[in-house]
Order: sequence, then structure tokens, then C-alpha cells
Amino acid sequence: MEFLSVLIWIACGFACYKFAEKQGRNTVLAAVLGVVFGLFAVVGYLIAGDKKQ
Repeated sequence: MEFLSVLIWIACGFACYKFAEKQGRNTVLAAVLGVVFGLFAVVGYLIAGDKKQ
């Protein structure tokens, strides 16, 4: 069960990384936030949208 939990947290970090890459945001920060905050960070990056230049 712990292994599945770790995979979910890593998947959240990867999802945040990809969303940040697409939106023009800091990818390393996004990955760290995804691992730390999980689904909350994923939802946050989905809501945030593209970075304004």
C-alpha cells in the first residue's frame, strides 16, 4: 500500500511538471510542489492557466 501512495505522489509531481512546462512556469518548483502537496498542487496548476508575459 505504501508503494502505491509513493507512486501517486510522484505522479502528481510529474503532472505538475508537465502543466508548468506547457504554461511557461518554473518546472522544478512545480514538481516539488506536486510531490509535497499532491492533488492540491495539480488542481492549482490546472486553475492557474498560462503565465502572462
